[in-house]
Amino acid sequence: RPDRVLEPSAGVGAFVDAVLENRPDADIMAFEKDLMTGKILKHLHPGQKVRVQGFEKIEKPFLNRFDLAISNIPFGDIAVFDPEYTNGSVFKKIAAKKVHTYFFLKGLDAVRDGGIVAFITSQGVLNSSKVSVRNEMFSKANLVSAIRLPNNLFTDNAGTEAGSELIILQKNESKEELSEEDKRLGDVVKNNHTGISTNGYFFDHPEYIIHTDAKRDTDPYGKPAMV
Repeated sequence: RPDRVLEPSAGVGAFVDAVLENRPDADIMAFEKDLMTGKILKHLHPGQKVRVQGFEKIEKPFLNRFDLAISNIPFGDIAVFDPEYTNGSVFKKIAAKKVHTYFFLKGLDAVRDGGIVAFITSQGVLNSSKVSVRNEMFSKANLVSAIRLPNNLFTDNAGTEAGSELIILQKNESKEELSEEDKRLGDVVKNNHTGISTNGYFFDHPEYIIHTDAKRDTDPYGKPAMV
């Protein structure tokens, strides 16, 4: 049961509520960039550290601190300005160009060694051709679980049919090399039957794709995809 919990994109606090249900005395820090949503979050959770600003504003003393980072993170081709990343390594510069890859690396920065990062995110994190960013993710974390979720899972409450995934990582600062599984998570392979490229891990493990029906269609950007 985590004592210190980070919610980097909290909305009105669905995950904050879930944490408090299981651990009422948890010390939670929640970020929400949208002003109105942030005010609602603050009103609903007066006893927590609610910050109405972007996750990139987290200060150095709060890095390597949390037991758990949990969120349904934003996704898209939105760059994040974080001086540590903008002026950092090549991997960090690439990660900062897309909000979802930034959240993963910064989430791993924020949890302590052995801490858990559990994010719902778009399929763009594992399906992207940016293998170097995934290798950077898995160079400092072990995979606990990766599940591809149904496209229509969030249709009712979020109005989106974007493909999403639940990815759970455990930070491991003493990790020396990538495992074979890590390397498959870095790969993007083309399915000869459908002609669609997908992450090597899901190519090997179709049992981790939750669905009752699957068909060849297009993603929200009009590119061919399995839906």
